[in-house]
Amino acid sequence: MALVPYEPFRMFEPIWEEMDRHFHPGRGEEALSKWLYRVDVEETVENVIVTAEIPGIENKEDLHLEIDENKLTIHGEIKRNTTETERFSHHSERFFGRFNRTITLPAVVKADGAHAAYKNGVLELTLLKDRHPAARSIEVDFH
Repeated sequence: MALVPYEPFRMFEPIWEEMDRHFHPGRGEEALSKWLYRVDVEETVENVIVTAEIPGIENKEDLHLEIDENKLTIHGEIKRNTTETERFSHHSERFFGRFNRTITLPAVVKADGAHAAYKNGVLELTLLKDRHPAARSIEVDFH
């Protein structure tokens, strides 16, 4: 008769797998990257201020910002310097690669007059609120 090892937590494996599937959708680097840096969104009477901790950006070309009404998209790439060919990694926690994050802002903003600064790994973006957004209307066809 073969012996079956006793594993008291085996019955929890389907639950853990289901939780893992919900908390880590996509499993791609860009899906994971939205949780790797912290973002604060604040609002004043005239501005929306977004502060994001994104350490590791070295070149201006590696960081891109896009604004579409009240949606801000921050995307770019953190590059890792690997100059030594005989270096082997035993433990690595720092993120590198492409990242992408879309944030819904509390108000409609204008791209004109926006100011962005990146210093010491912190991006600070000041956006002017659009006091008079273009009115949009949809005509209804009655038959």
